[in-house]
Amino acid sequence: MVWVSVTEAQSFTDYHDRAPQADAVPVLEIPLERFTGRRKRSMDEQPVRVGRAAVSHYMTTLLYRTIGGLGRILIGLGTLILLFAGFQYWGTGLAEAQAQDELDAEFVARLASVSTEATAASDDELPDLEAAEPLTLPARAITPPMLDLADIPQTGQAAGRVVIPSIGVDKTYIQGVGRDDLRKGPGHYPLTSFPGQPGNAAIAGHRTTYGAPFHDLDKLAPGDEIIVETLQGRFTYLVNGHENDTGELAGHFIVDPTATWVLEDHGDSRLTLTACHPKRSAAQRIVVTATLDSTPAPKTPIPLDVAQPETTPSNDDLAGEEFGSVADDLIDDQSLEDSLGWQPQHRSVTAMWAAICSLIAGSGWVLGRRWRPVPAYLVLAGPFLGCLFVCFTHLDKLLPAI
Repeated sequence: MVWVSVTEAQSFTDYHDRAPQADAVPVLEIPLERFTGRRKRSMDEQPVRVGRAAVSHYMTTLLYRTIGGLGRILIGLGTLILLFAGFQYWGTGLAEAQAQDELDAEFVARLASVSTEATAASDDELPDLEAAEPLTLPARAITPPMLDLADIPQTGQAAGRVVIPSIGVDKTYIQGVGRDDLRKGPGHYPLTSFPGQPGNAAIAGHRTTYGAPFHDLDKLAPGDEIIVETLQGRFTYLVNGHENDTGELAGHFIVDPTATWVLEDHGDSRLTLTACHPKRSAAQRIVVTATLDSTPAPKTPIPLDVAQPETTPSNDDLAGEEFGSVADDLIDDQSLEDSLGWQPQHRSVTAMWAAICSLIAGSGWVLGRRWRPVPAYLVLAGPFLGCLFVCFTHLDKLLPAI
């Protein structure tokens, strides 16, 4: 469509009035800038009368623009979803690998320190054989050493190593099962026994993200070995068999996230491994239990500062048996959902960073239209990706851990 002057439009109108009007077609008067997006060039230019063909062209153009804009939005959302999936599968794995290197070094250092102290203590206890007559010393039973209070791992510290040869697991586990703890590797439930000691020692881990240490728990068979190394030594567990729905024995069973009874003390020496089920979902929990097949270590009572943060325990207090009942009561209130389920406290932070990312993306679009697109996108790519990484981190904390 083109614009015409008022004089030309008037001439066209006079001719149109004098011409025969047989089979005249209804017309609409629509400004042409609705089609072209151009502004008027002068005040004497007026819209001309257009017919159905122009209206059809206008509606088609509007429809194409709407579909094109919606398509670009969907492509952008799809790209963000793919980026977040890549972040969960590979980005979290890189973060977990780096954390594992740090935990490995920390555990090796603590293990060397405990070994040095134990050697020095045993040397001090040896009698002076040169100053006395020859003695026949009784044979000592080889038992793991007692864990000193100073050696009890605190939340966030490396607590030991778990090795499952049949499924290729070799990870340093951390003390604690909080969201940030499990991002570094498997975590020991603080209110359960320490691995290698009498009672139920429970360890949780991811099955899809952050290295997926427990990805293949469902492949464990009854009798498979699970080796746990702590500051008290190395202990071997054998996987227990559980009857599944088909009547066959399997090395695991499935429970709801609220099934806290799997963390309770059952009067034996066992290891319990928990993770999300099915894979890429947190709807249920897969549980593996194993029985200790080696000499148990002396039991370390749960300190009061774990069960009751306001109280500081003493050595005499820790020797009491009442702390076992305290731990059982607290486990009853503890849920497998607490550390692996939804974390609504991260909603506001996630929404804030999402808004910042949207603002940067919108600024890039406006700057690209007013300036050259490629330089504009390159300038804002760094800030956008940085904010997007932080947004993905908080979004991962908000969603159920898998």
